[in-house]
Amino acid sequence: MAFVAFDVEIAKPVPDGPDILVHRPGIACAAIAREGDERASILFDPDVSPEMFDPAAKTMTREGALRILGALEEAAGRGDRVVTWNGAGFDFRLLADETGRHAACVTLVMASVDMMFQVLCERGHPLSLDAALKGAGLPPKMDQVTLRGGESVHISGVEAPRYWQAGEYAAVAAYCAADAERTAALAALCQQSRRLAWTSQKGRPNEVYLRSGWLTVEQCLALAVPDTSWMTNPMRREDVLAWTRTAASRA
Repeated sequence: MAFVAFDVEIAKPVPDGPDILVHRPGIACAAIAREGDERASILFDPDVSPEMFDPAAKTMTREGALRILGALEEAAGRGDRVVTWNGAGFDFRLLADETGRHAACVTLVMASVDMMFQVLCERGHPLSLDAALKGAGLPPKMDQVTLRGGESVHISGVEAPRYWQAGEYAAVAAYCAADAERTAALAALCQQSRRLAWTSQKGRPNEVYLRSGWLTVEQCLALAVPDTSWMTNPMRREDVLAWTRTAASRA
């Protein structure tokens, strides 16, 4: 069994807020990285597979989204463990919206590992991928990409759709691939050490012990709810997975 990391980028800039997916930003590209592989597979190629791309909207078509889903189902079918960072609340929900195959996406997400979701269920708060990577001594998230003209620019998940709409497909795909590669490396390293460590914004060391290794999303739901009385507006695990209940009602 190997970890197979999955990450997507949205195609359209949307207003900032607690739920950006309500704006239906579409999928720009996706990357799948298998533990141990040097490079991620990027699921986007408008020249080779034009049916995957809507040139007017500059978004991936339903056919393209179905290819992503098929690749993930294939990985799970051969015994690999799909792993994400916030995939339970974001990537799989976006995939469900774009494919229309909600039940299949719910099945996949429940059997997958979402490392951030496990932190939420254990500690009661989310955590950034960058903080986890730094805590593990791994390369941080990619924050610089090279545009077609040769210019090196800063990039983040917020800025990626703006570059995508400007036609900087290779730059955004590289950013997406780096996220998937680092997610796979983090999952494997923490599985081996049985701990996820990070430093808080106040400089305090923190860690989650992974006594049984990474848990699936379904297994995380069985964990005791942590005390969040000290938080002003804590994130709730049931809110993260609210889309899965909506999907069930559509089945």
